[in-house]
Amino acid sequence: MTAAPASALIAADNAFALLAVFFAVAAIGAGLERTRLGKRVSGVMLVIALAIVLAQLRVIPASAPVYGAIWTYLVPLAIALYLIRADLLGIVVEGGRTLAAFAFGAAGVVAGAWLGAAWLDLGPLEAQYAAVFSATYVGGSINFAAVAEAIGFREPTALAAGVAIDNVVGLGYLLAVGASASWPWFQRRFGWRSEQLVGGGDAVGPAQRVPTVLDLALALALAALACAAGAAIAAAMGHAHYAILYTTALMVAIATFGRRWLKDIAGPELAATLLIYLFFAVLGAGADLGAMLGAAPSLFAYVLVIFAVHLVFILAGARLLRLNHAEIIVASTACIGGPPIAVAFAVLFGWRRLAVPAVATGVLGYALGNFVGIGVFRITGG
Repeated sequence: MTAAPASALIAADNAFALLAVFFAVAAIGAGLERTRLGKRVSGVMLVIALAIVLAQLRVIPASAPVYGAIWTYLVPLAIALYLIRADLLGIVVEGGRTLAAFAFGAAGVVAGAWLGAAWLDLGPLEAQYAAVFSATYVGGSINFAAVAEAIGFREPTALAAGVAIDNVVGLGYLLAVGASASWPWFQRRFGWRSEQLVGGGDAVGPAQRVPTVLDLALALALAALACAAGAAIAAAMGHAHYAILYTTALMVAIATFGRRWLKDIAGPELAATLLIYLFFAVLGAGADLGAMLGAAPSLFAYVLVIFAVHLVFILAGARLLRLNHAEIIVASTACIGGPPIAVAFAVLFGWRRLAVPAVATGVLGYALGNFVGIGVFRITGG
């Protein structure tokens, strides 16, 4: 890990000043994400880039005690907040056939992560890269962070390189998938029941109300309680390092059995996104630009292998189960890009009946991503 510059403007022990900088970076990244460039690059990549610049200019140090606190406490809290919506019953009912396509796509991600690790030399961090990439391509960036924390993968340069490659190659993949929606060959080859996609009511359900202090307090209290209970159970079972798995299981159970009450809580995703932005700011602060560029070629090839195997699996599953082209595209984008992009594709192409399944499959990905990432870590030698 790169040593902290002695002449950083903000000292490593000045926790409040560093938090102020990181919250400001998160605000700038979230604001820029609304621009044309930001929509293509993503707020996560913008936050990392801003933090890298500040660290290179020696405004902030490369390492500090507060960074460890963000890793240890805020990342698990963020994943617990995201999982407040992980009602398994609702996911199964609402997901429909898109869930089947998602299952094949997720299996393809796991197979691709394993095959890529077997074919390519990713160095001593091979198992760690396999874990975080499989987690993020089944769940999302939140799972990338959670699995990295769970397996002790805290090398900022390596992680920042992974996020950069994810954004570059992932954007290209999503653009290609979006373009394929209008390919006549693809539509004919997977055209079953396509006439049923347009009808339906509101694409994504009723608008969420503005969160209140009560909403956020309840969400944070529930998430913190799940983290505490998950850590205690993991320690009692002798799996202290994998506490995030127990936290995930607890939150999914709570979300499923308490769905009637929890559906009225507004805004947990906002709080989770803010916390995860802090995590990516920490990655940017500790990143070494030279090492990032050096890691790029092998990681680029590795992600391409994952995407290729993912496509083979999801297309084979679609032929087997007679899924149509729209279900394939929504399920694949839910895997690789997450529920917001999957919903955007469903709305953009007029597949109104697939908007709710897009959300359902994405939330299922949040719930499964941690288990998948840690499982891949173990089978690849971690």
